Amino acid sequence: MKFTLENYLGNEPSLYARKVLRESGLKAAPICEKTVADYLGLELKEFSLNSSAQNPELLDIIKTACAWLQRRVNGKSRIWVHGDAYFERKRLSIFHECGHAILPWHEDFDYLCSDKDVDPTVRSRIERESFGCGSEFLMPRDMFVEDVLSLETSIYAIEQLRHRHVASMEPTAIRYAYITPGLCGIVMIKPAENQKPKPIVQDHTPPGQMVFPFRIPPKPLTIEDDKRYPLKVKYFVKSHRFPKYIAPGTGIEEGNSVFEAWASGRPLQDEIPASVFGSSAKWAYNAECIPLGKSGMVLVLLWLPDYQLKLDFKNAVIL
Repeated sequence: MKFTLENYLGNEPSLYARKVLRESGLKAAPICEKTVADYLGLELKEFSLNSSAQNPELLDIIKTACAWLQRRVNGKSRIWVHGDAYFERKRLSIFHECGHAILPWHEDFDYLCSDKDVDPTVRSRIERESFGCGSEFLMPRDMFVEDVLSLETSIYAIEQLRHRHVASMEPTAIRYAYITPGLCGIVMIKPAENQKPKPIVQDHTPPGQMVFPFRIPPKPLTIEDDKRYPLKVKYFVKSHRFPKYIAPGTGIEEGNSVFEAWASGRPLQDEIPASVFGSSAKWAYNAECIPLGKSGMVLVLLWLPDYQLKLDFKNAVIL
């Protein structure tokens, strides 16, 4: 399948994924990545450390990526995906590469160019666009919104959504924060540089973990701050109406539920003062903190009571 000027849809990546879903007749979750790839004329191939040893290109790619779109080999493009990655990660990676394949302005981009050959700003924008398109494939907006509205704001809701759409926790949480009509945000917390890494018995991070392409640069910490804060914000994603923004790099002190969840490795639910995240606001957030396995990171869901009128998005009726 090839997009041309006749069906150019604009610069919003998700529109192209929706077009493919409509034309391929996929109307129920989970969306099958094999069906989408087949509709687009893309062959799916797996590679591993052993098989890639015979292919220098794949050997280089495997160090940094879980999947790779190889264009026009014997007249056909293919997606190489890391065979050792877990299933949910494979699905996201395949859909991500499908995004590269269908976005018209990505057609001539060389994904094997070195950093010195490609403007990092351009590369970051390209990856954000493909991530947006891939997320639409993985968790289509119309299906996802309906699911979100049927569940109370909670980590449990994100867990239910990830199982329904066969996705991993982190991209589901990001999608949830972007789409939910309520007042909520997702904060990813990581240890500051002054924290020694905890011993890892088994690494649960698959090779070539995809880096979610956010454009906001981290807020630098001074040496004094780095000693004061054992944790810091890796990134923050919020719903449209959430009233505060939490900058990446914001330091997190001890003596709060975020730190306790990280130190104990146990999930916690509590009210967290906004001041924990560097805000001067006097209110407190409802919060759930979930340690993410052996990664050393903590996913924090924040939300506030919503006293405004609620919208019935499905039927476009104000309740």
